[in-house]
Amino acid sequence: MTTTSPLVQIERTDRVAWIRLSRPPKNLLDTDLTAQLHTALVDLDGDGSVGAIVLTGSGGFFCGGADGPKLRETGTAREFADAAVELFAHFPRARKPILAAVNGDALAGGFGLVCSADIVIAVEGSRLGTIEATFGTWPMIAQAPVARRVPIKAALTNALTGQPFDAHRAHELGIVDEVVPAEHLADRARHYAELAQGGGQAALAGRSLFLASRDEPYEHALRRGADAFVEMFGK
Repeated sequence: MTTTSPLVQIERTDRVAWIRLSRPPKNLLDTDLTAQLHTALVDLDGDGSVGAIVLTGSGGFFCGGADGPKLRETGTAREFADAAVELFAHFPRARKPILAAVNGDALAGGFGLVCSADIVIAVEGSRLGTIEATFGTWPMIAQAPVARRVPIKAALTNALTGQPFDAHRAHELGIVDEVVPAEHLADRARHYAELAQGGGQAALAGRSLFLASRDEPYEHALRRGADAFVEMFGK
């Protein structure tokens, strides 16, 4: 089943839901696309017929980041920033696994989306990273997910220079799980999406618990895990 909006297309195949950004040519994030993407992620996360979500782009781009010129022209920087915070804050709270099928360049805020995903498959030749430094700016919002996924030295060098990683370097850094030819992207993303559902209901609770444990005191994370363990086996 396919659901189409002007900016976000949703296709469901078995228990995998594909979200495709559709704002050509670079799928730049404005307030409307950001809000629609957030709504789609939240709705699919609460849909019992969906086991995993795959985020991808249309055309030759995954996502080129924020549409800075439009935000300046329309005076909507605050509205966009608030929508972006809601979007990125959803990822660690989500129960369903979220994958990124990177069909082309993932830059700036698009790289933030990649760094927010659980599993990332990228096509050969794609570039991933922040580019804001080349425009004399800084990845103010995207730096939060980037800092949690990319080794700090590589993340800082990328942010300071604005030079993105090629797909193979991103794989070496652990940002990307697999680099594939473009014709294999959909199949490999589907493969990982099916594997990611193997934990069943326990994985739905465990995913958010795992991500939260990174920022909690060690013993507190252990105790929360122990309580979840008892709940899992005590019924």
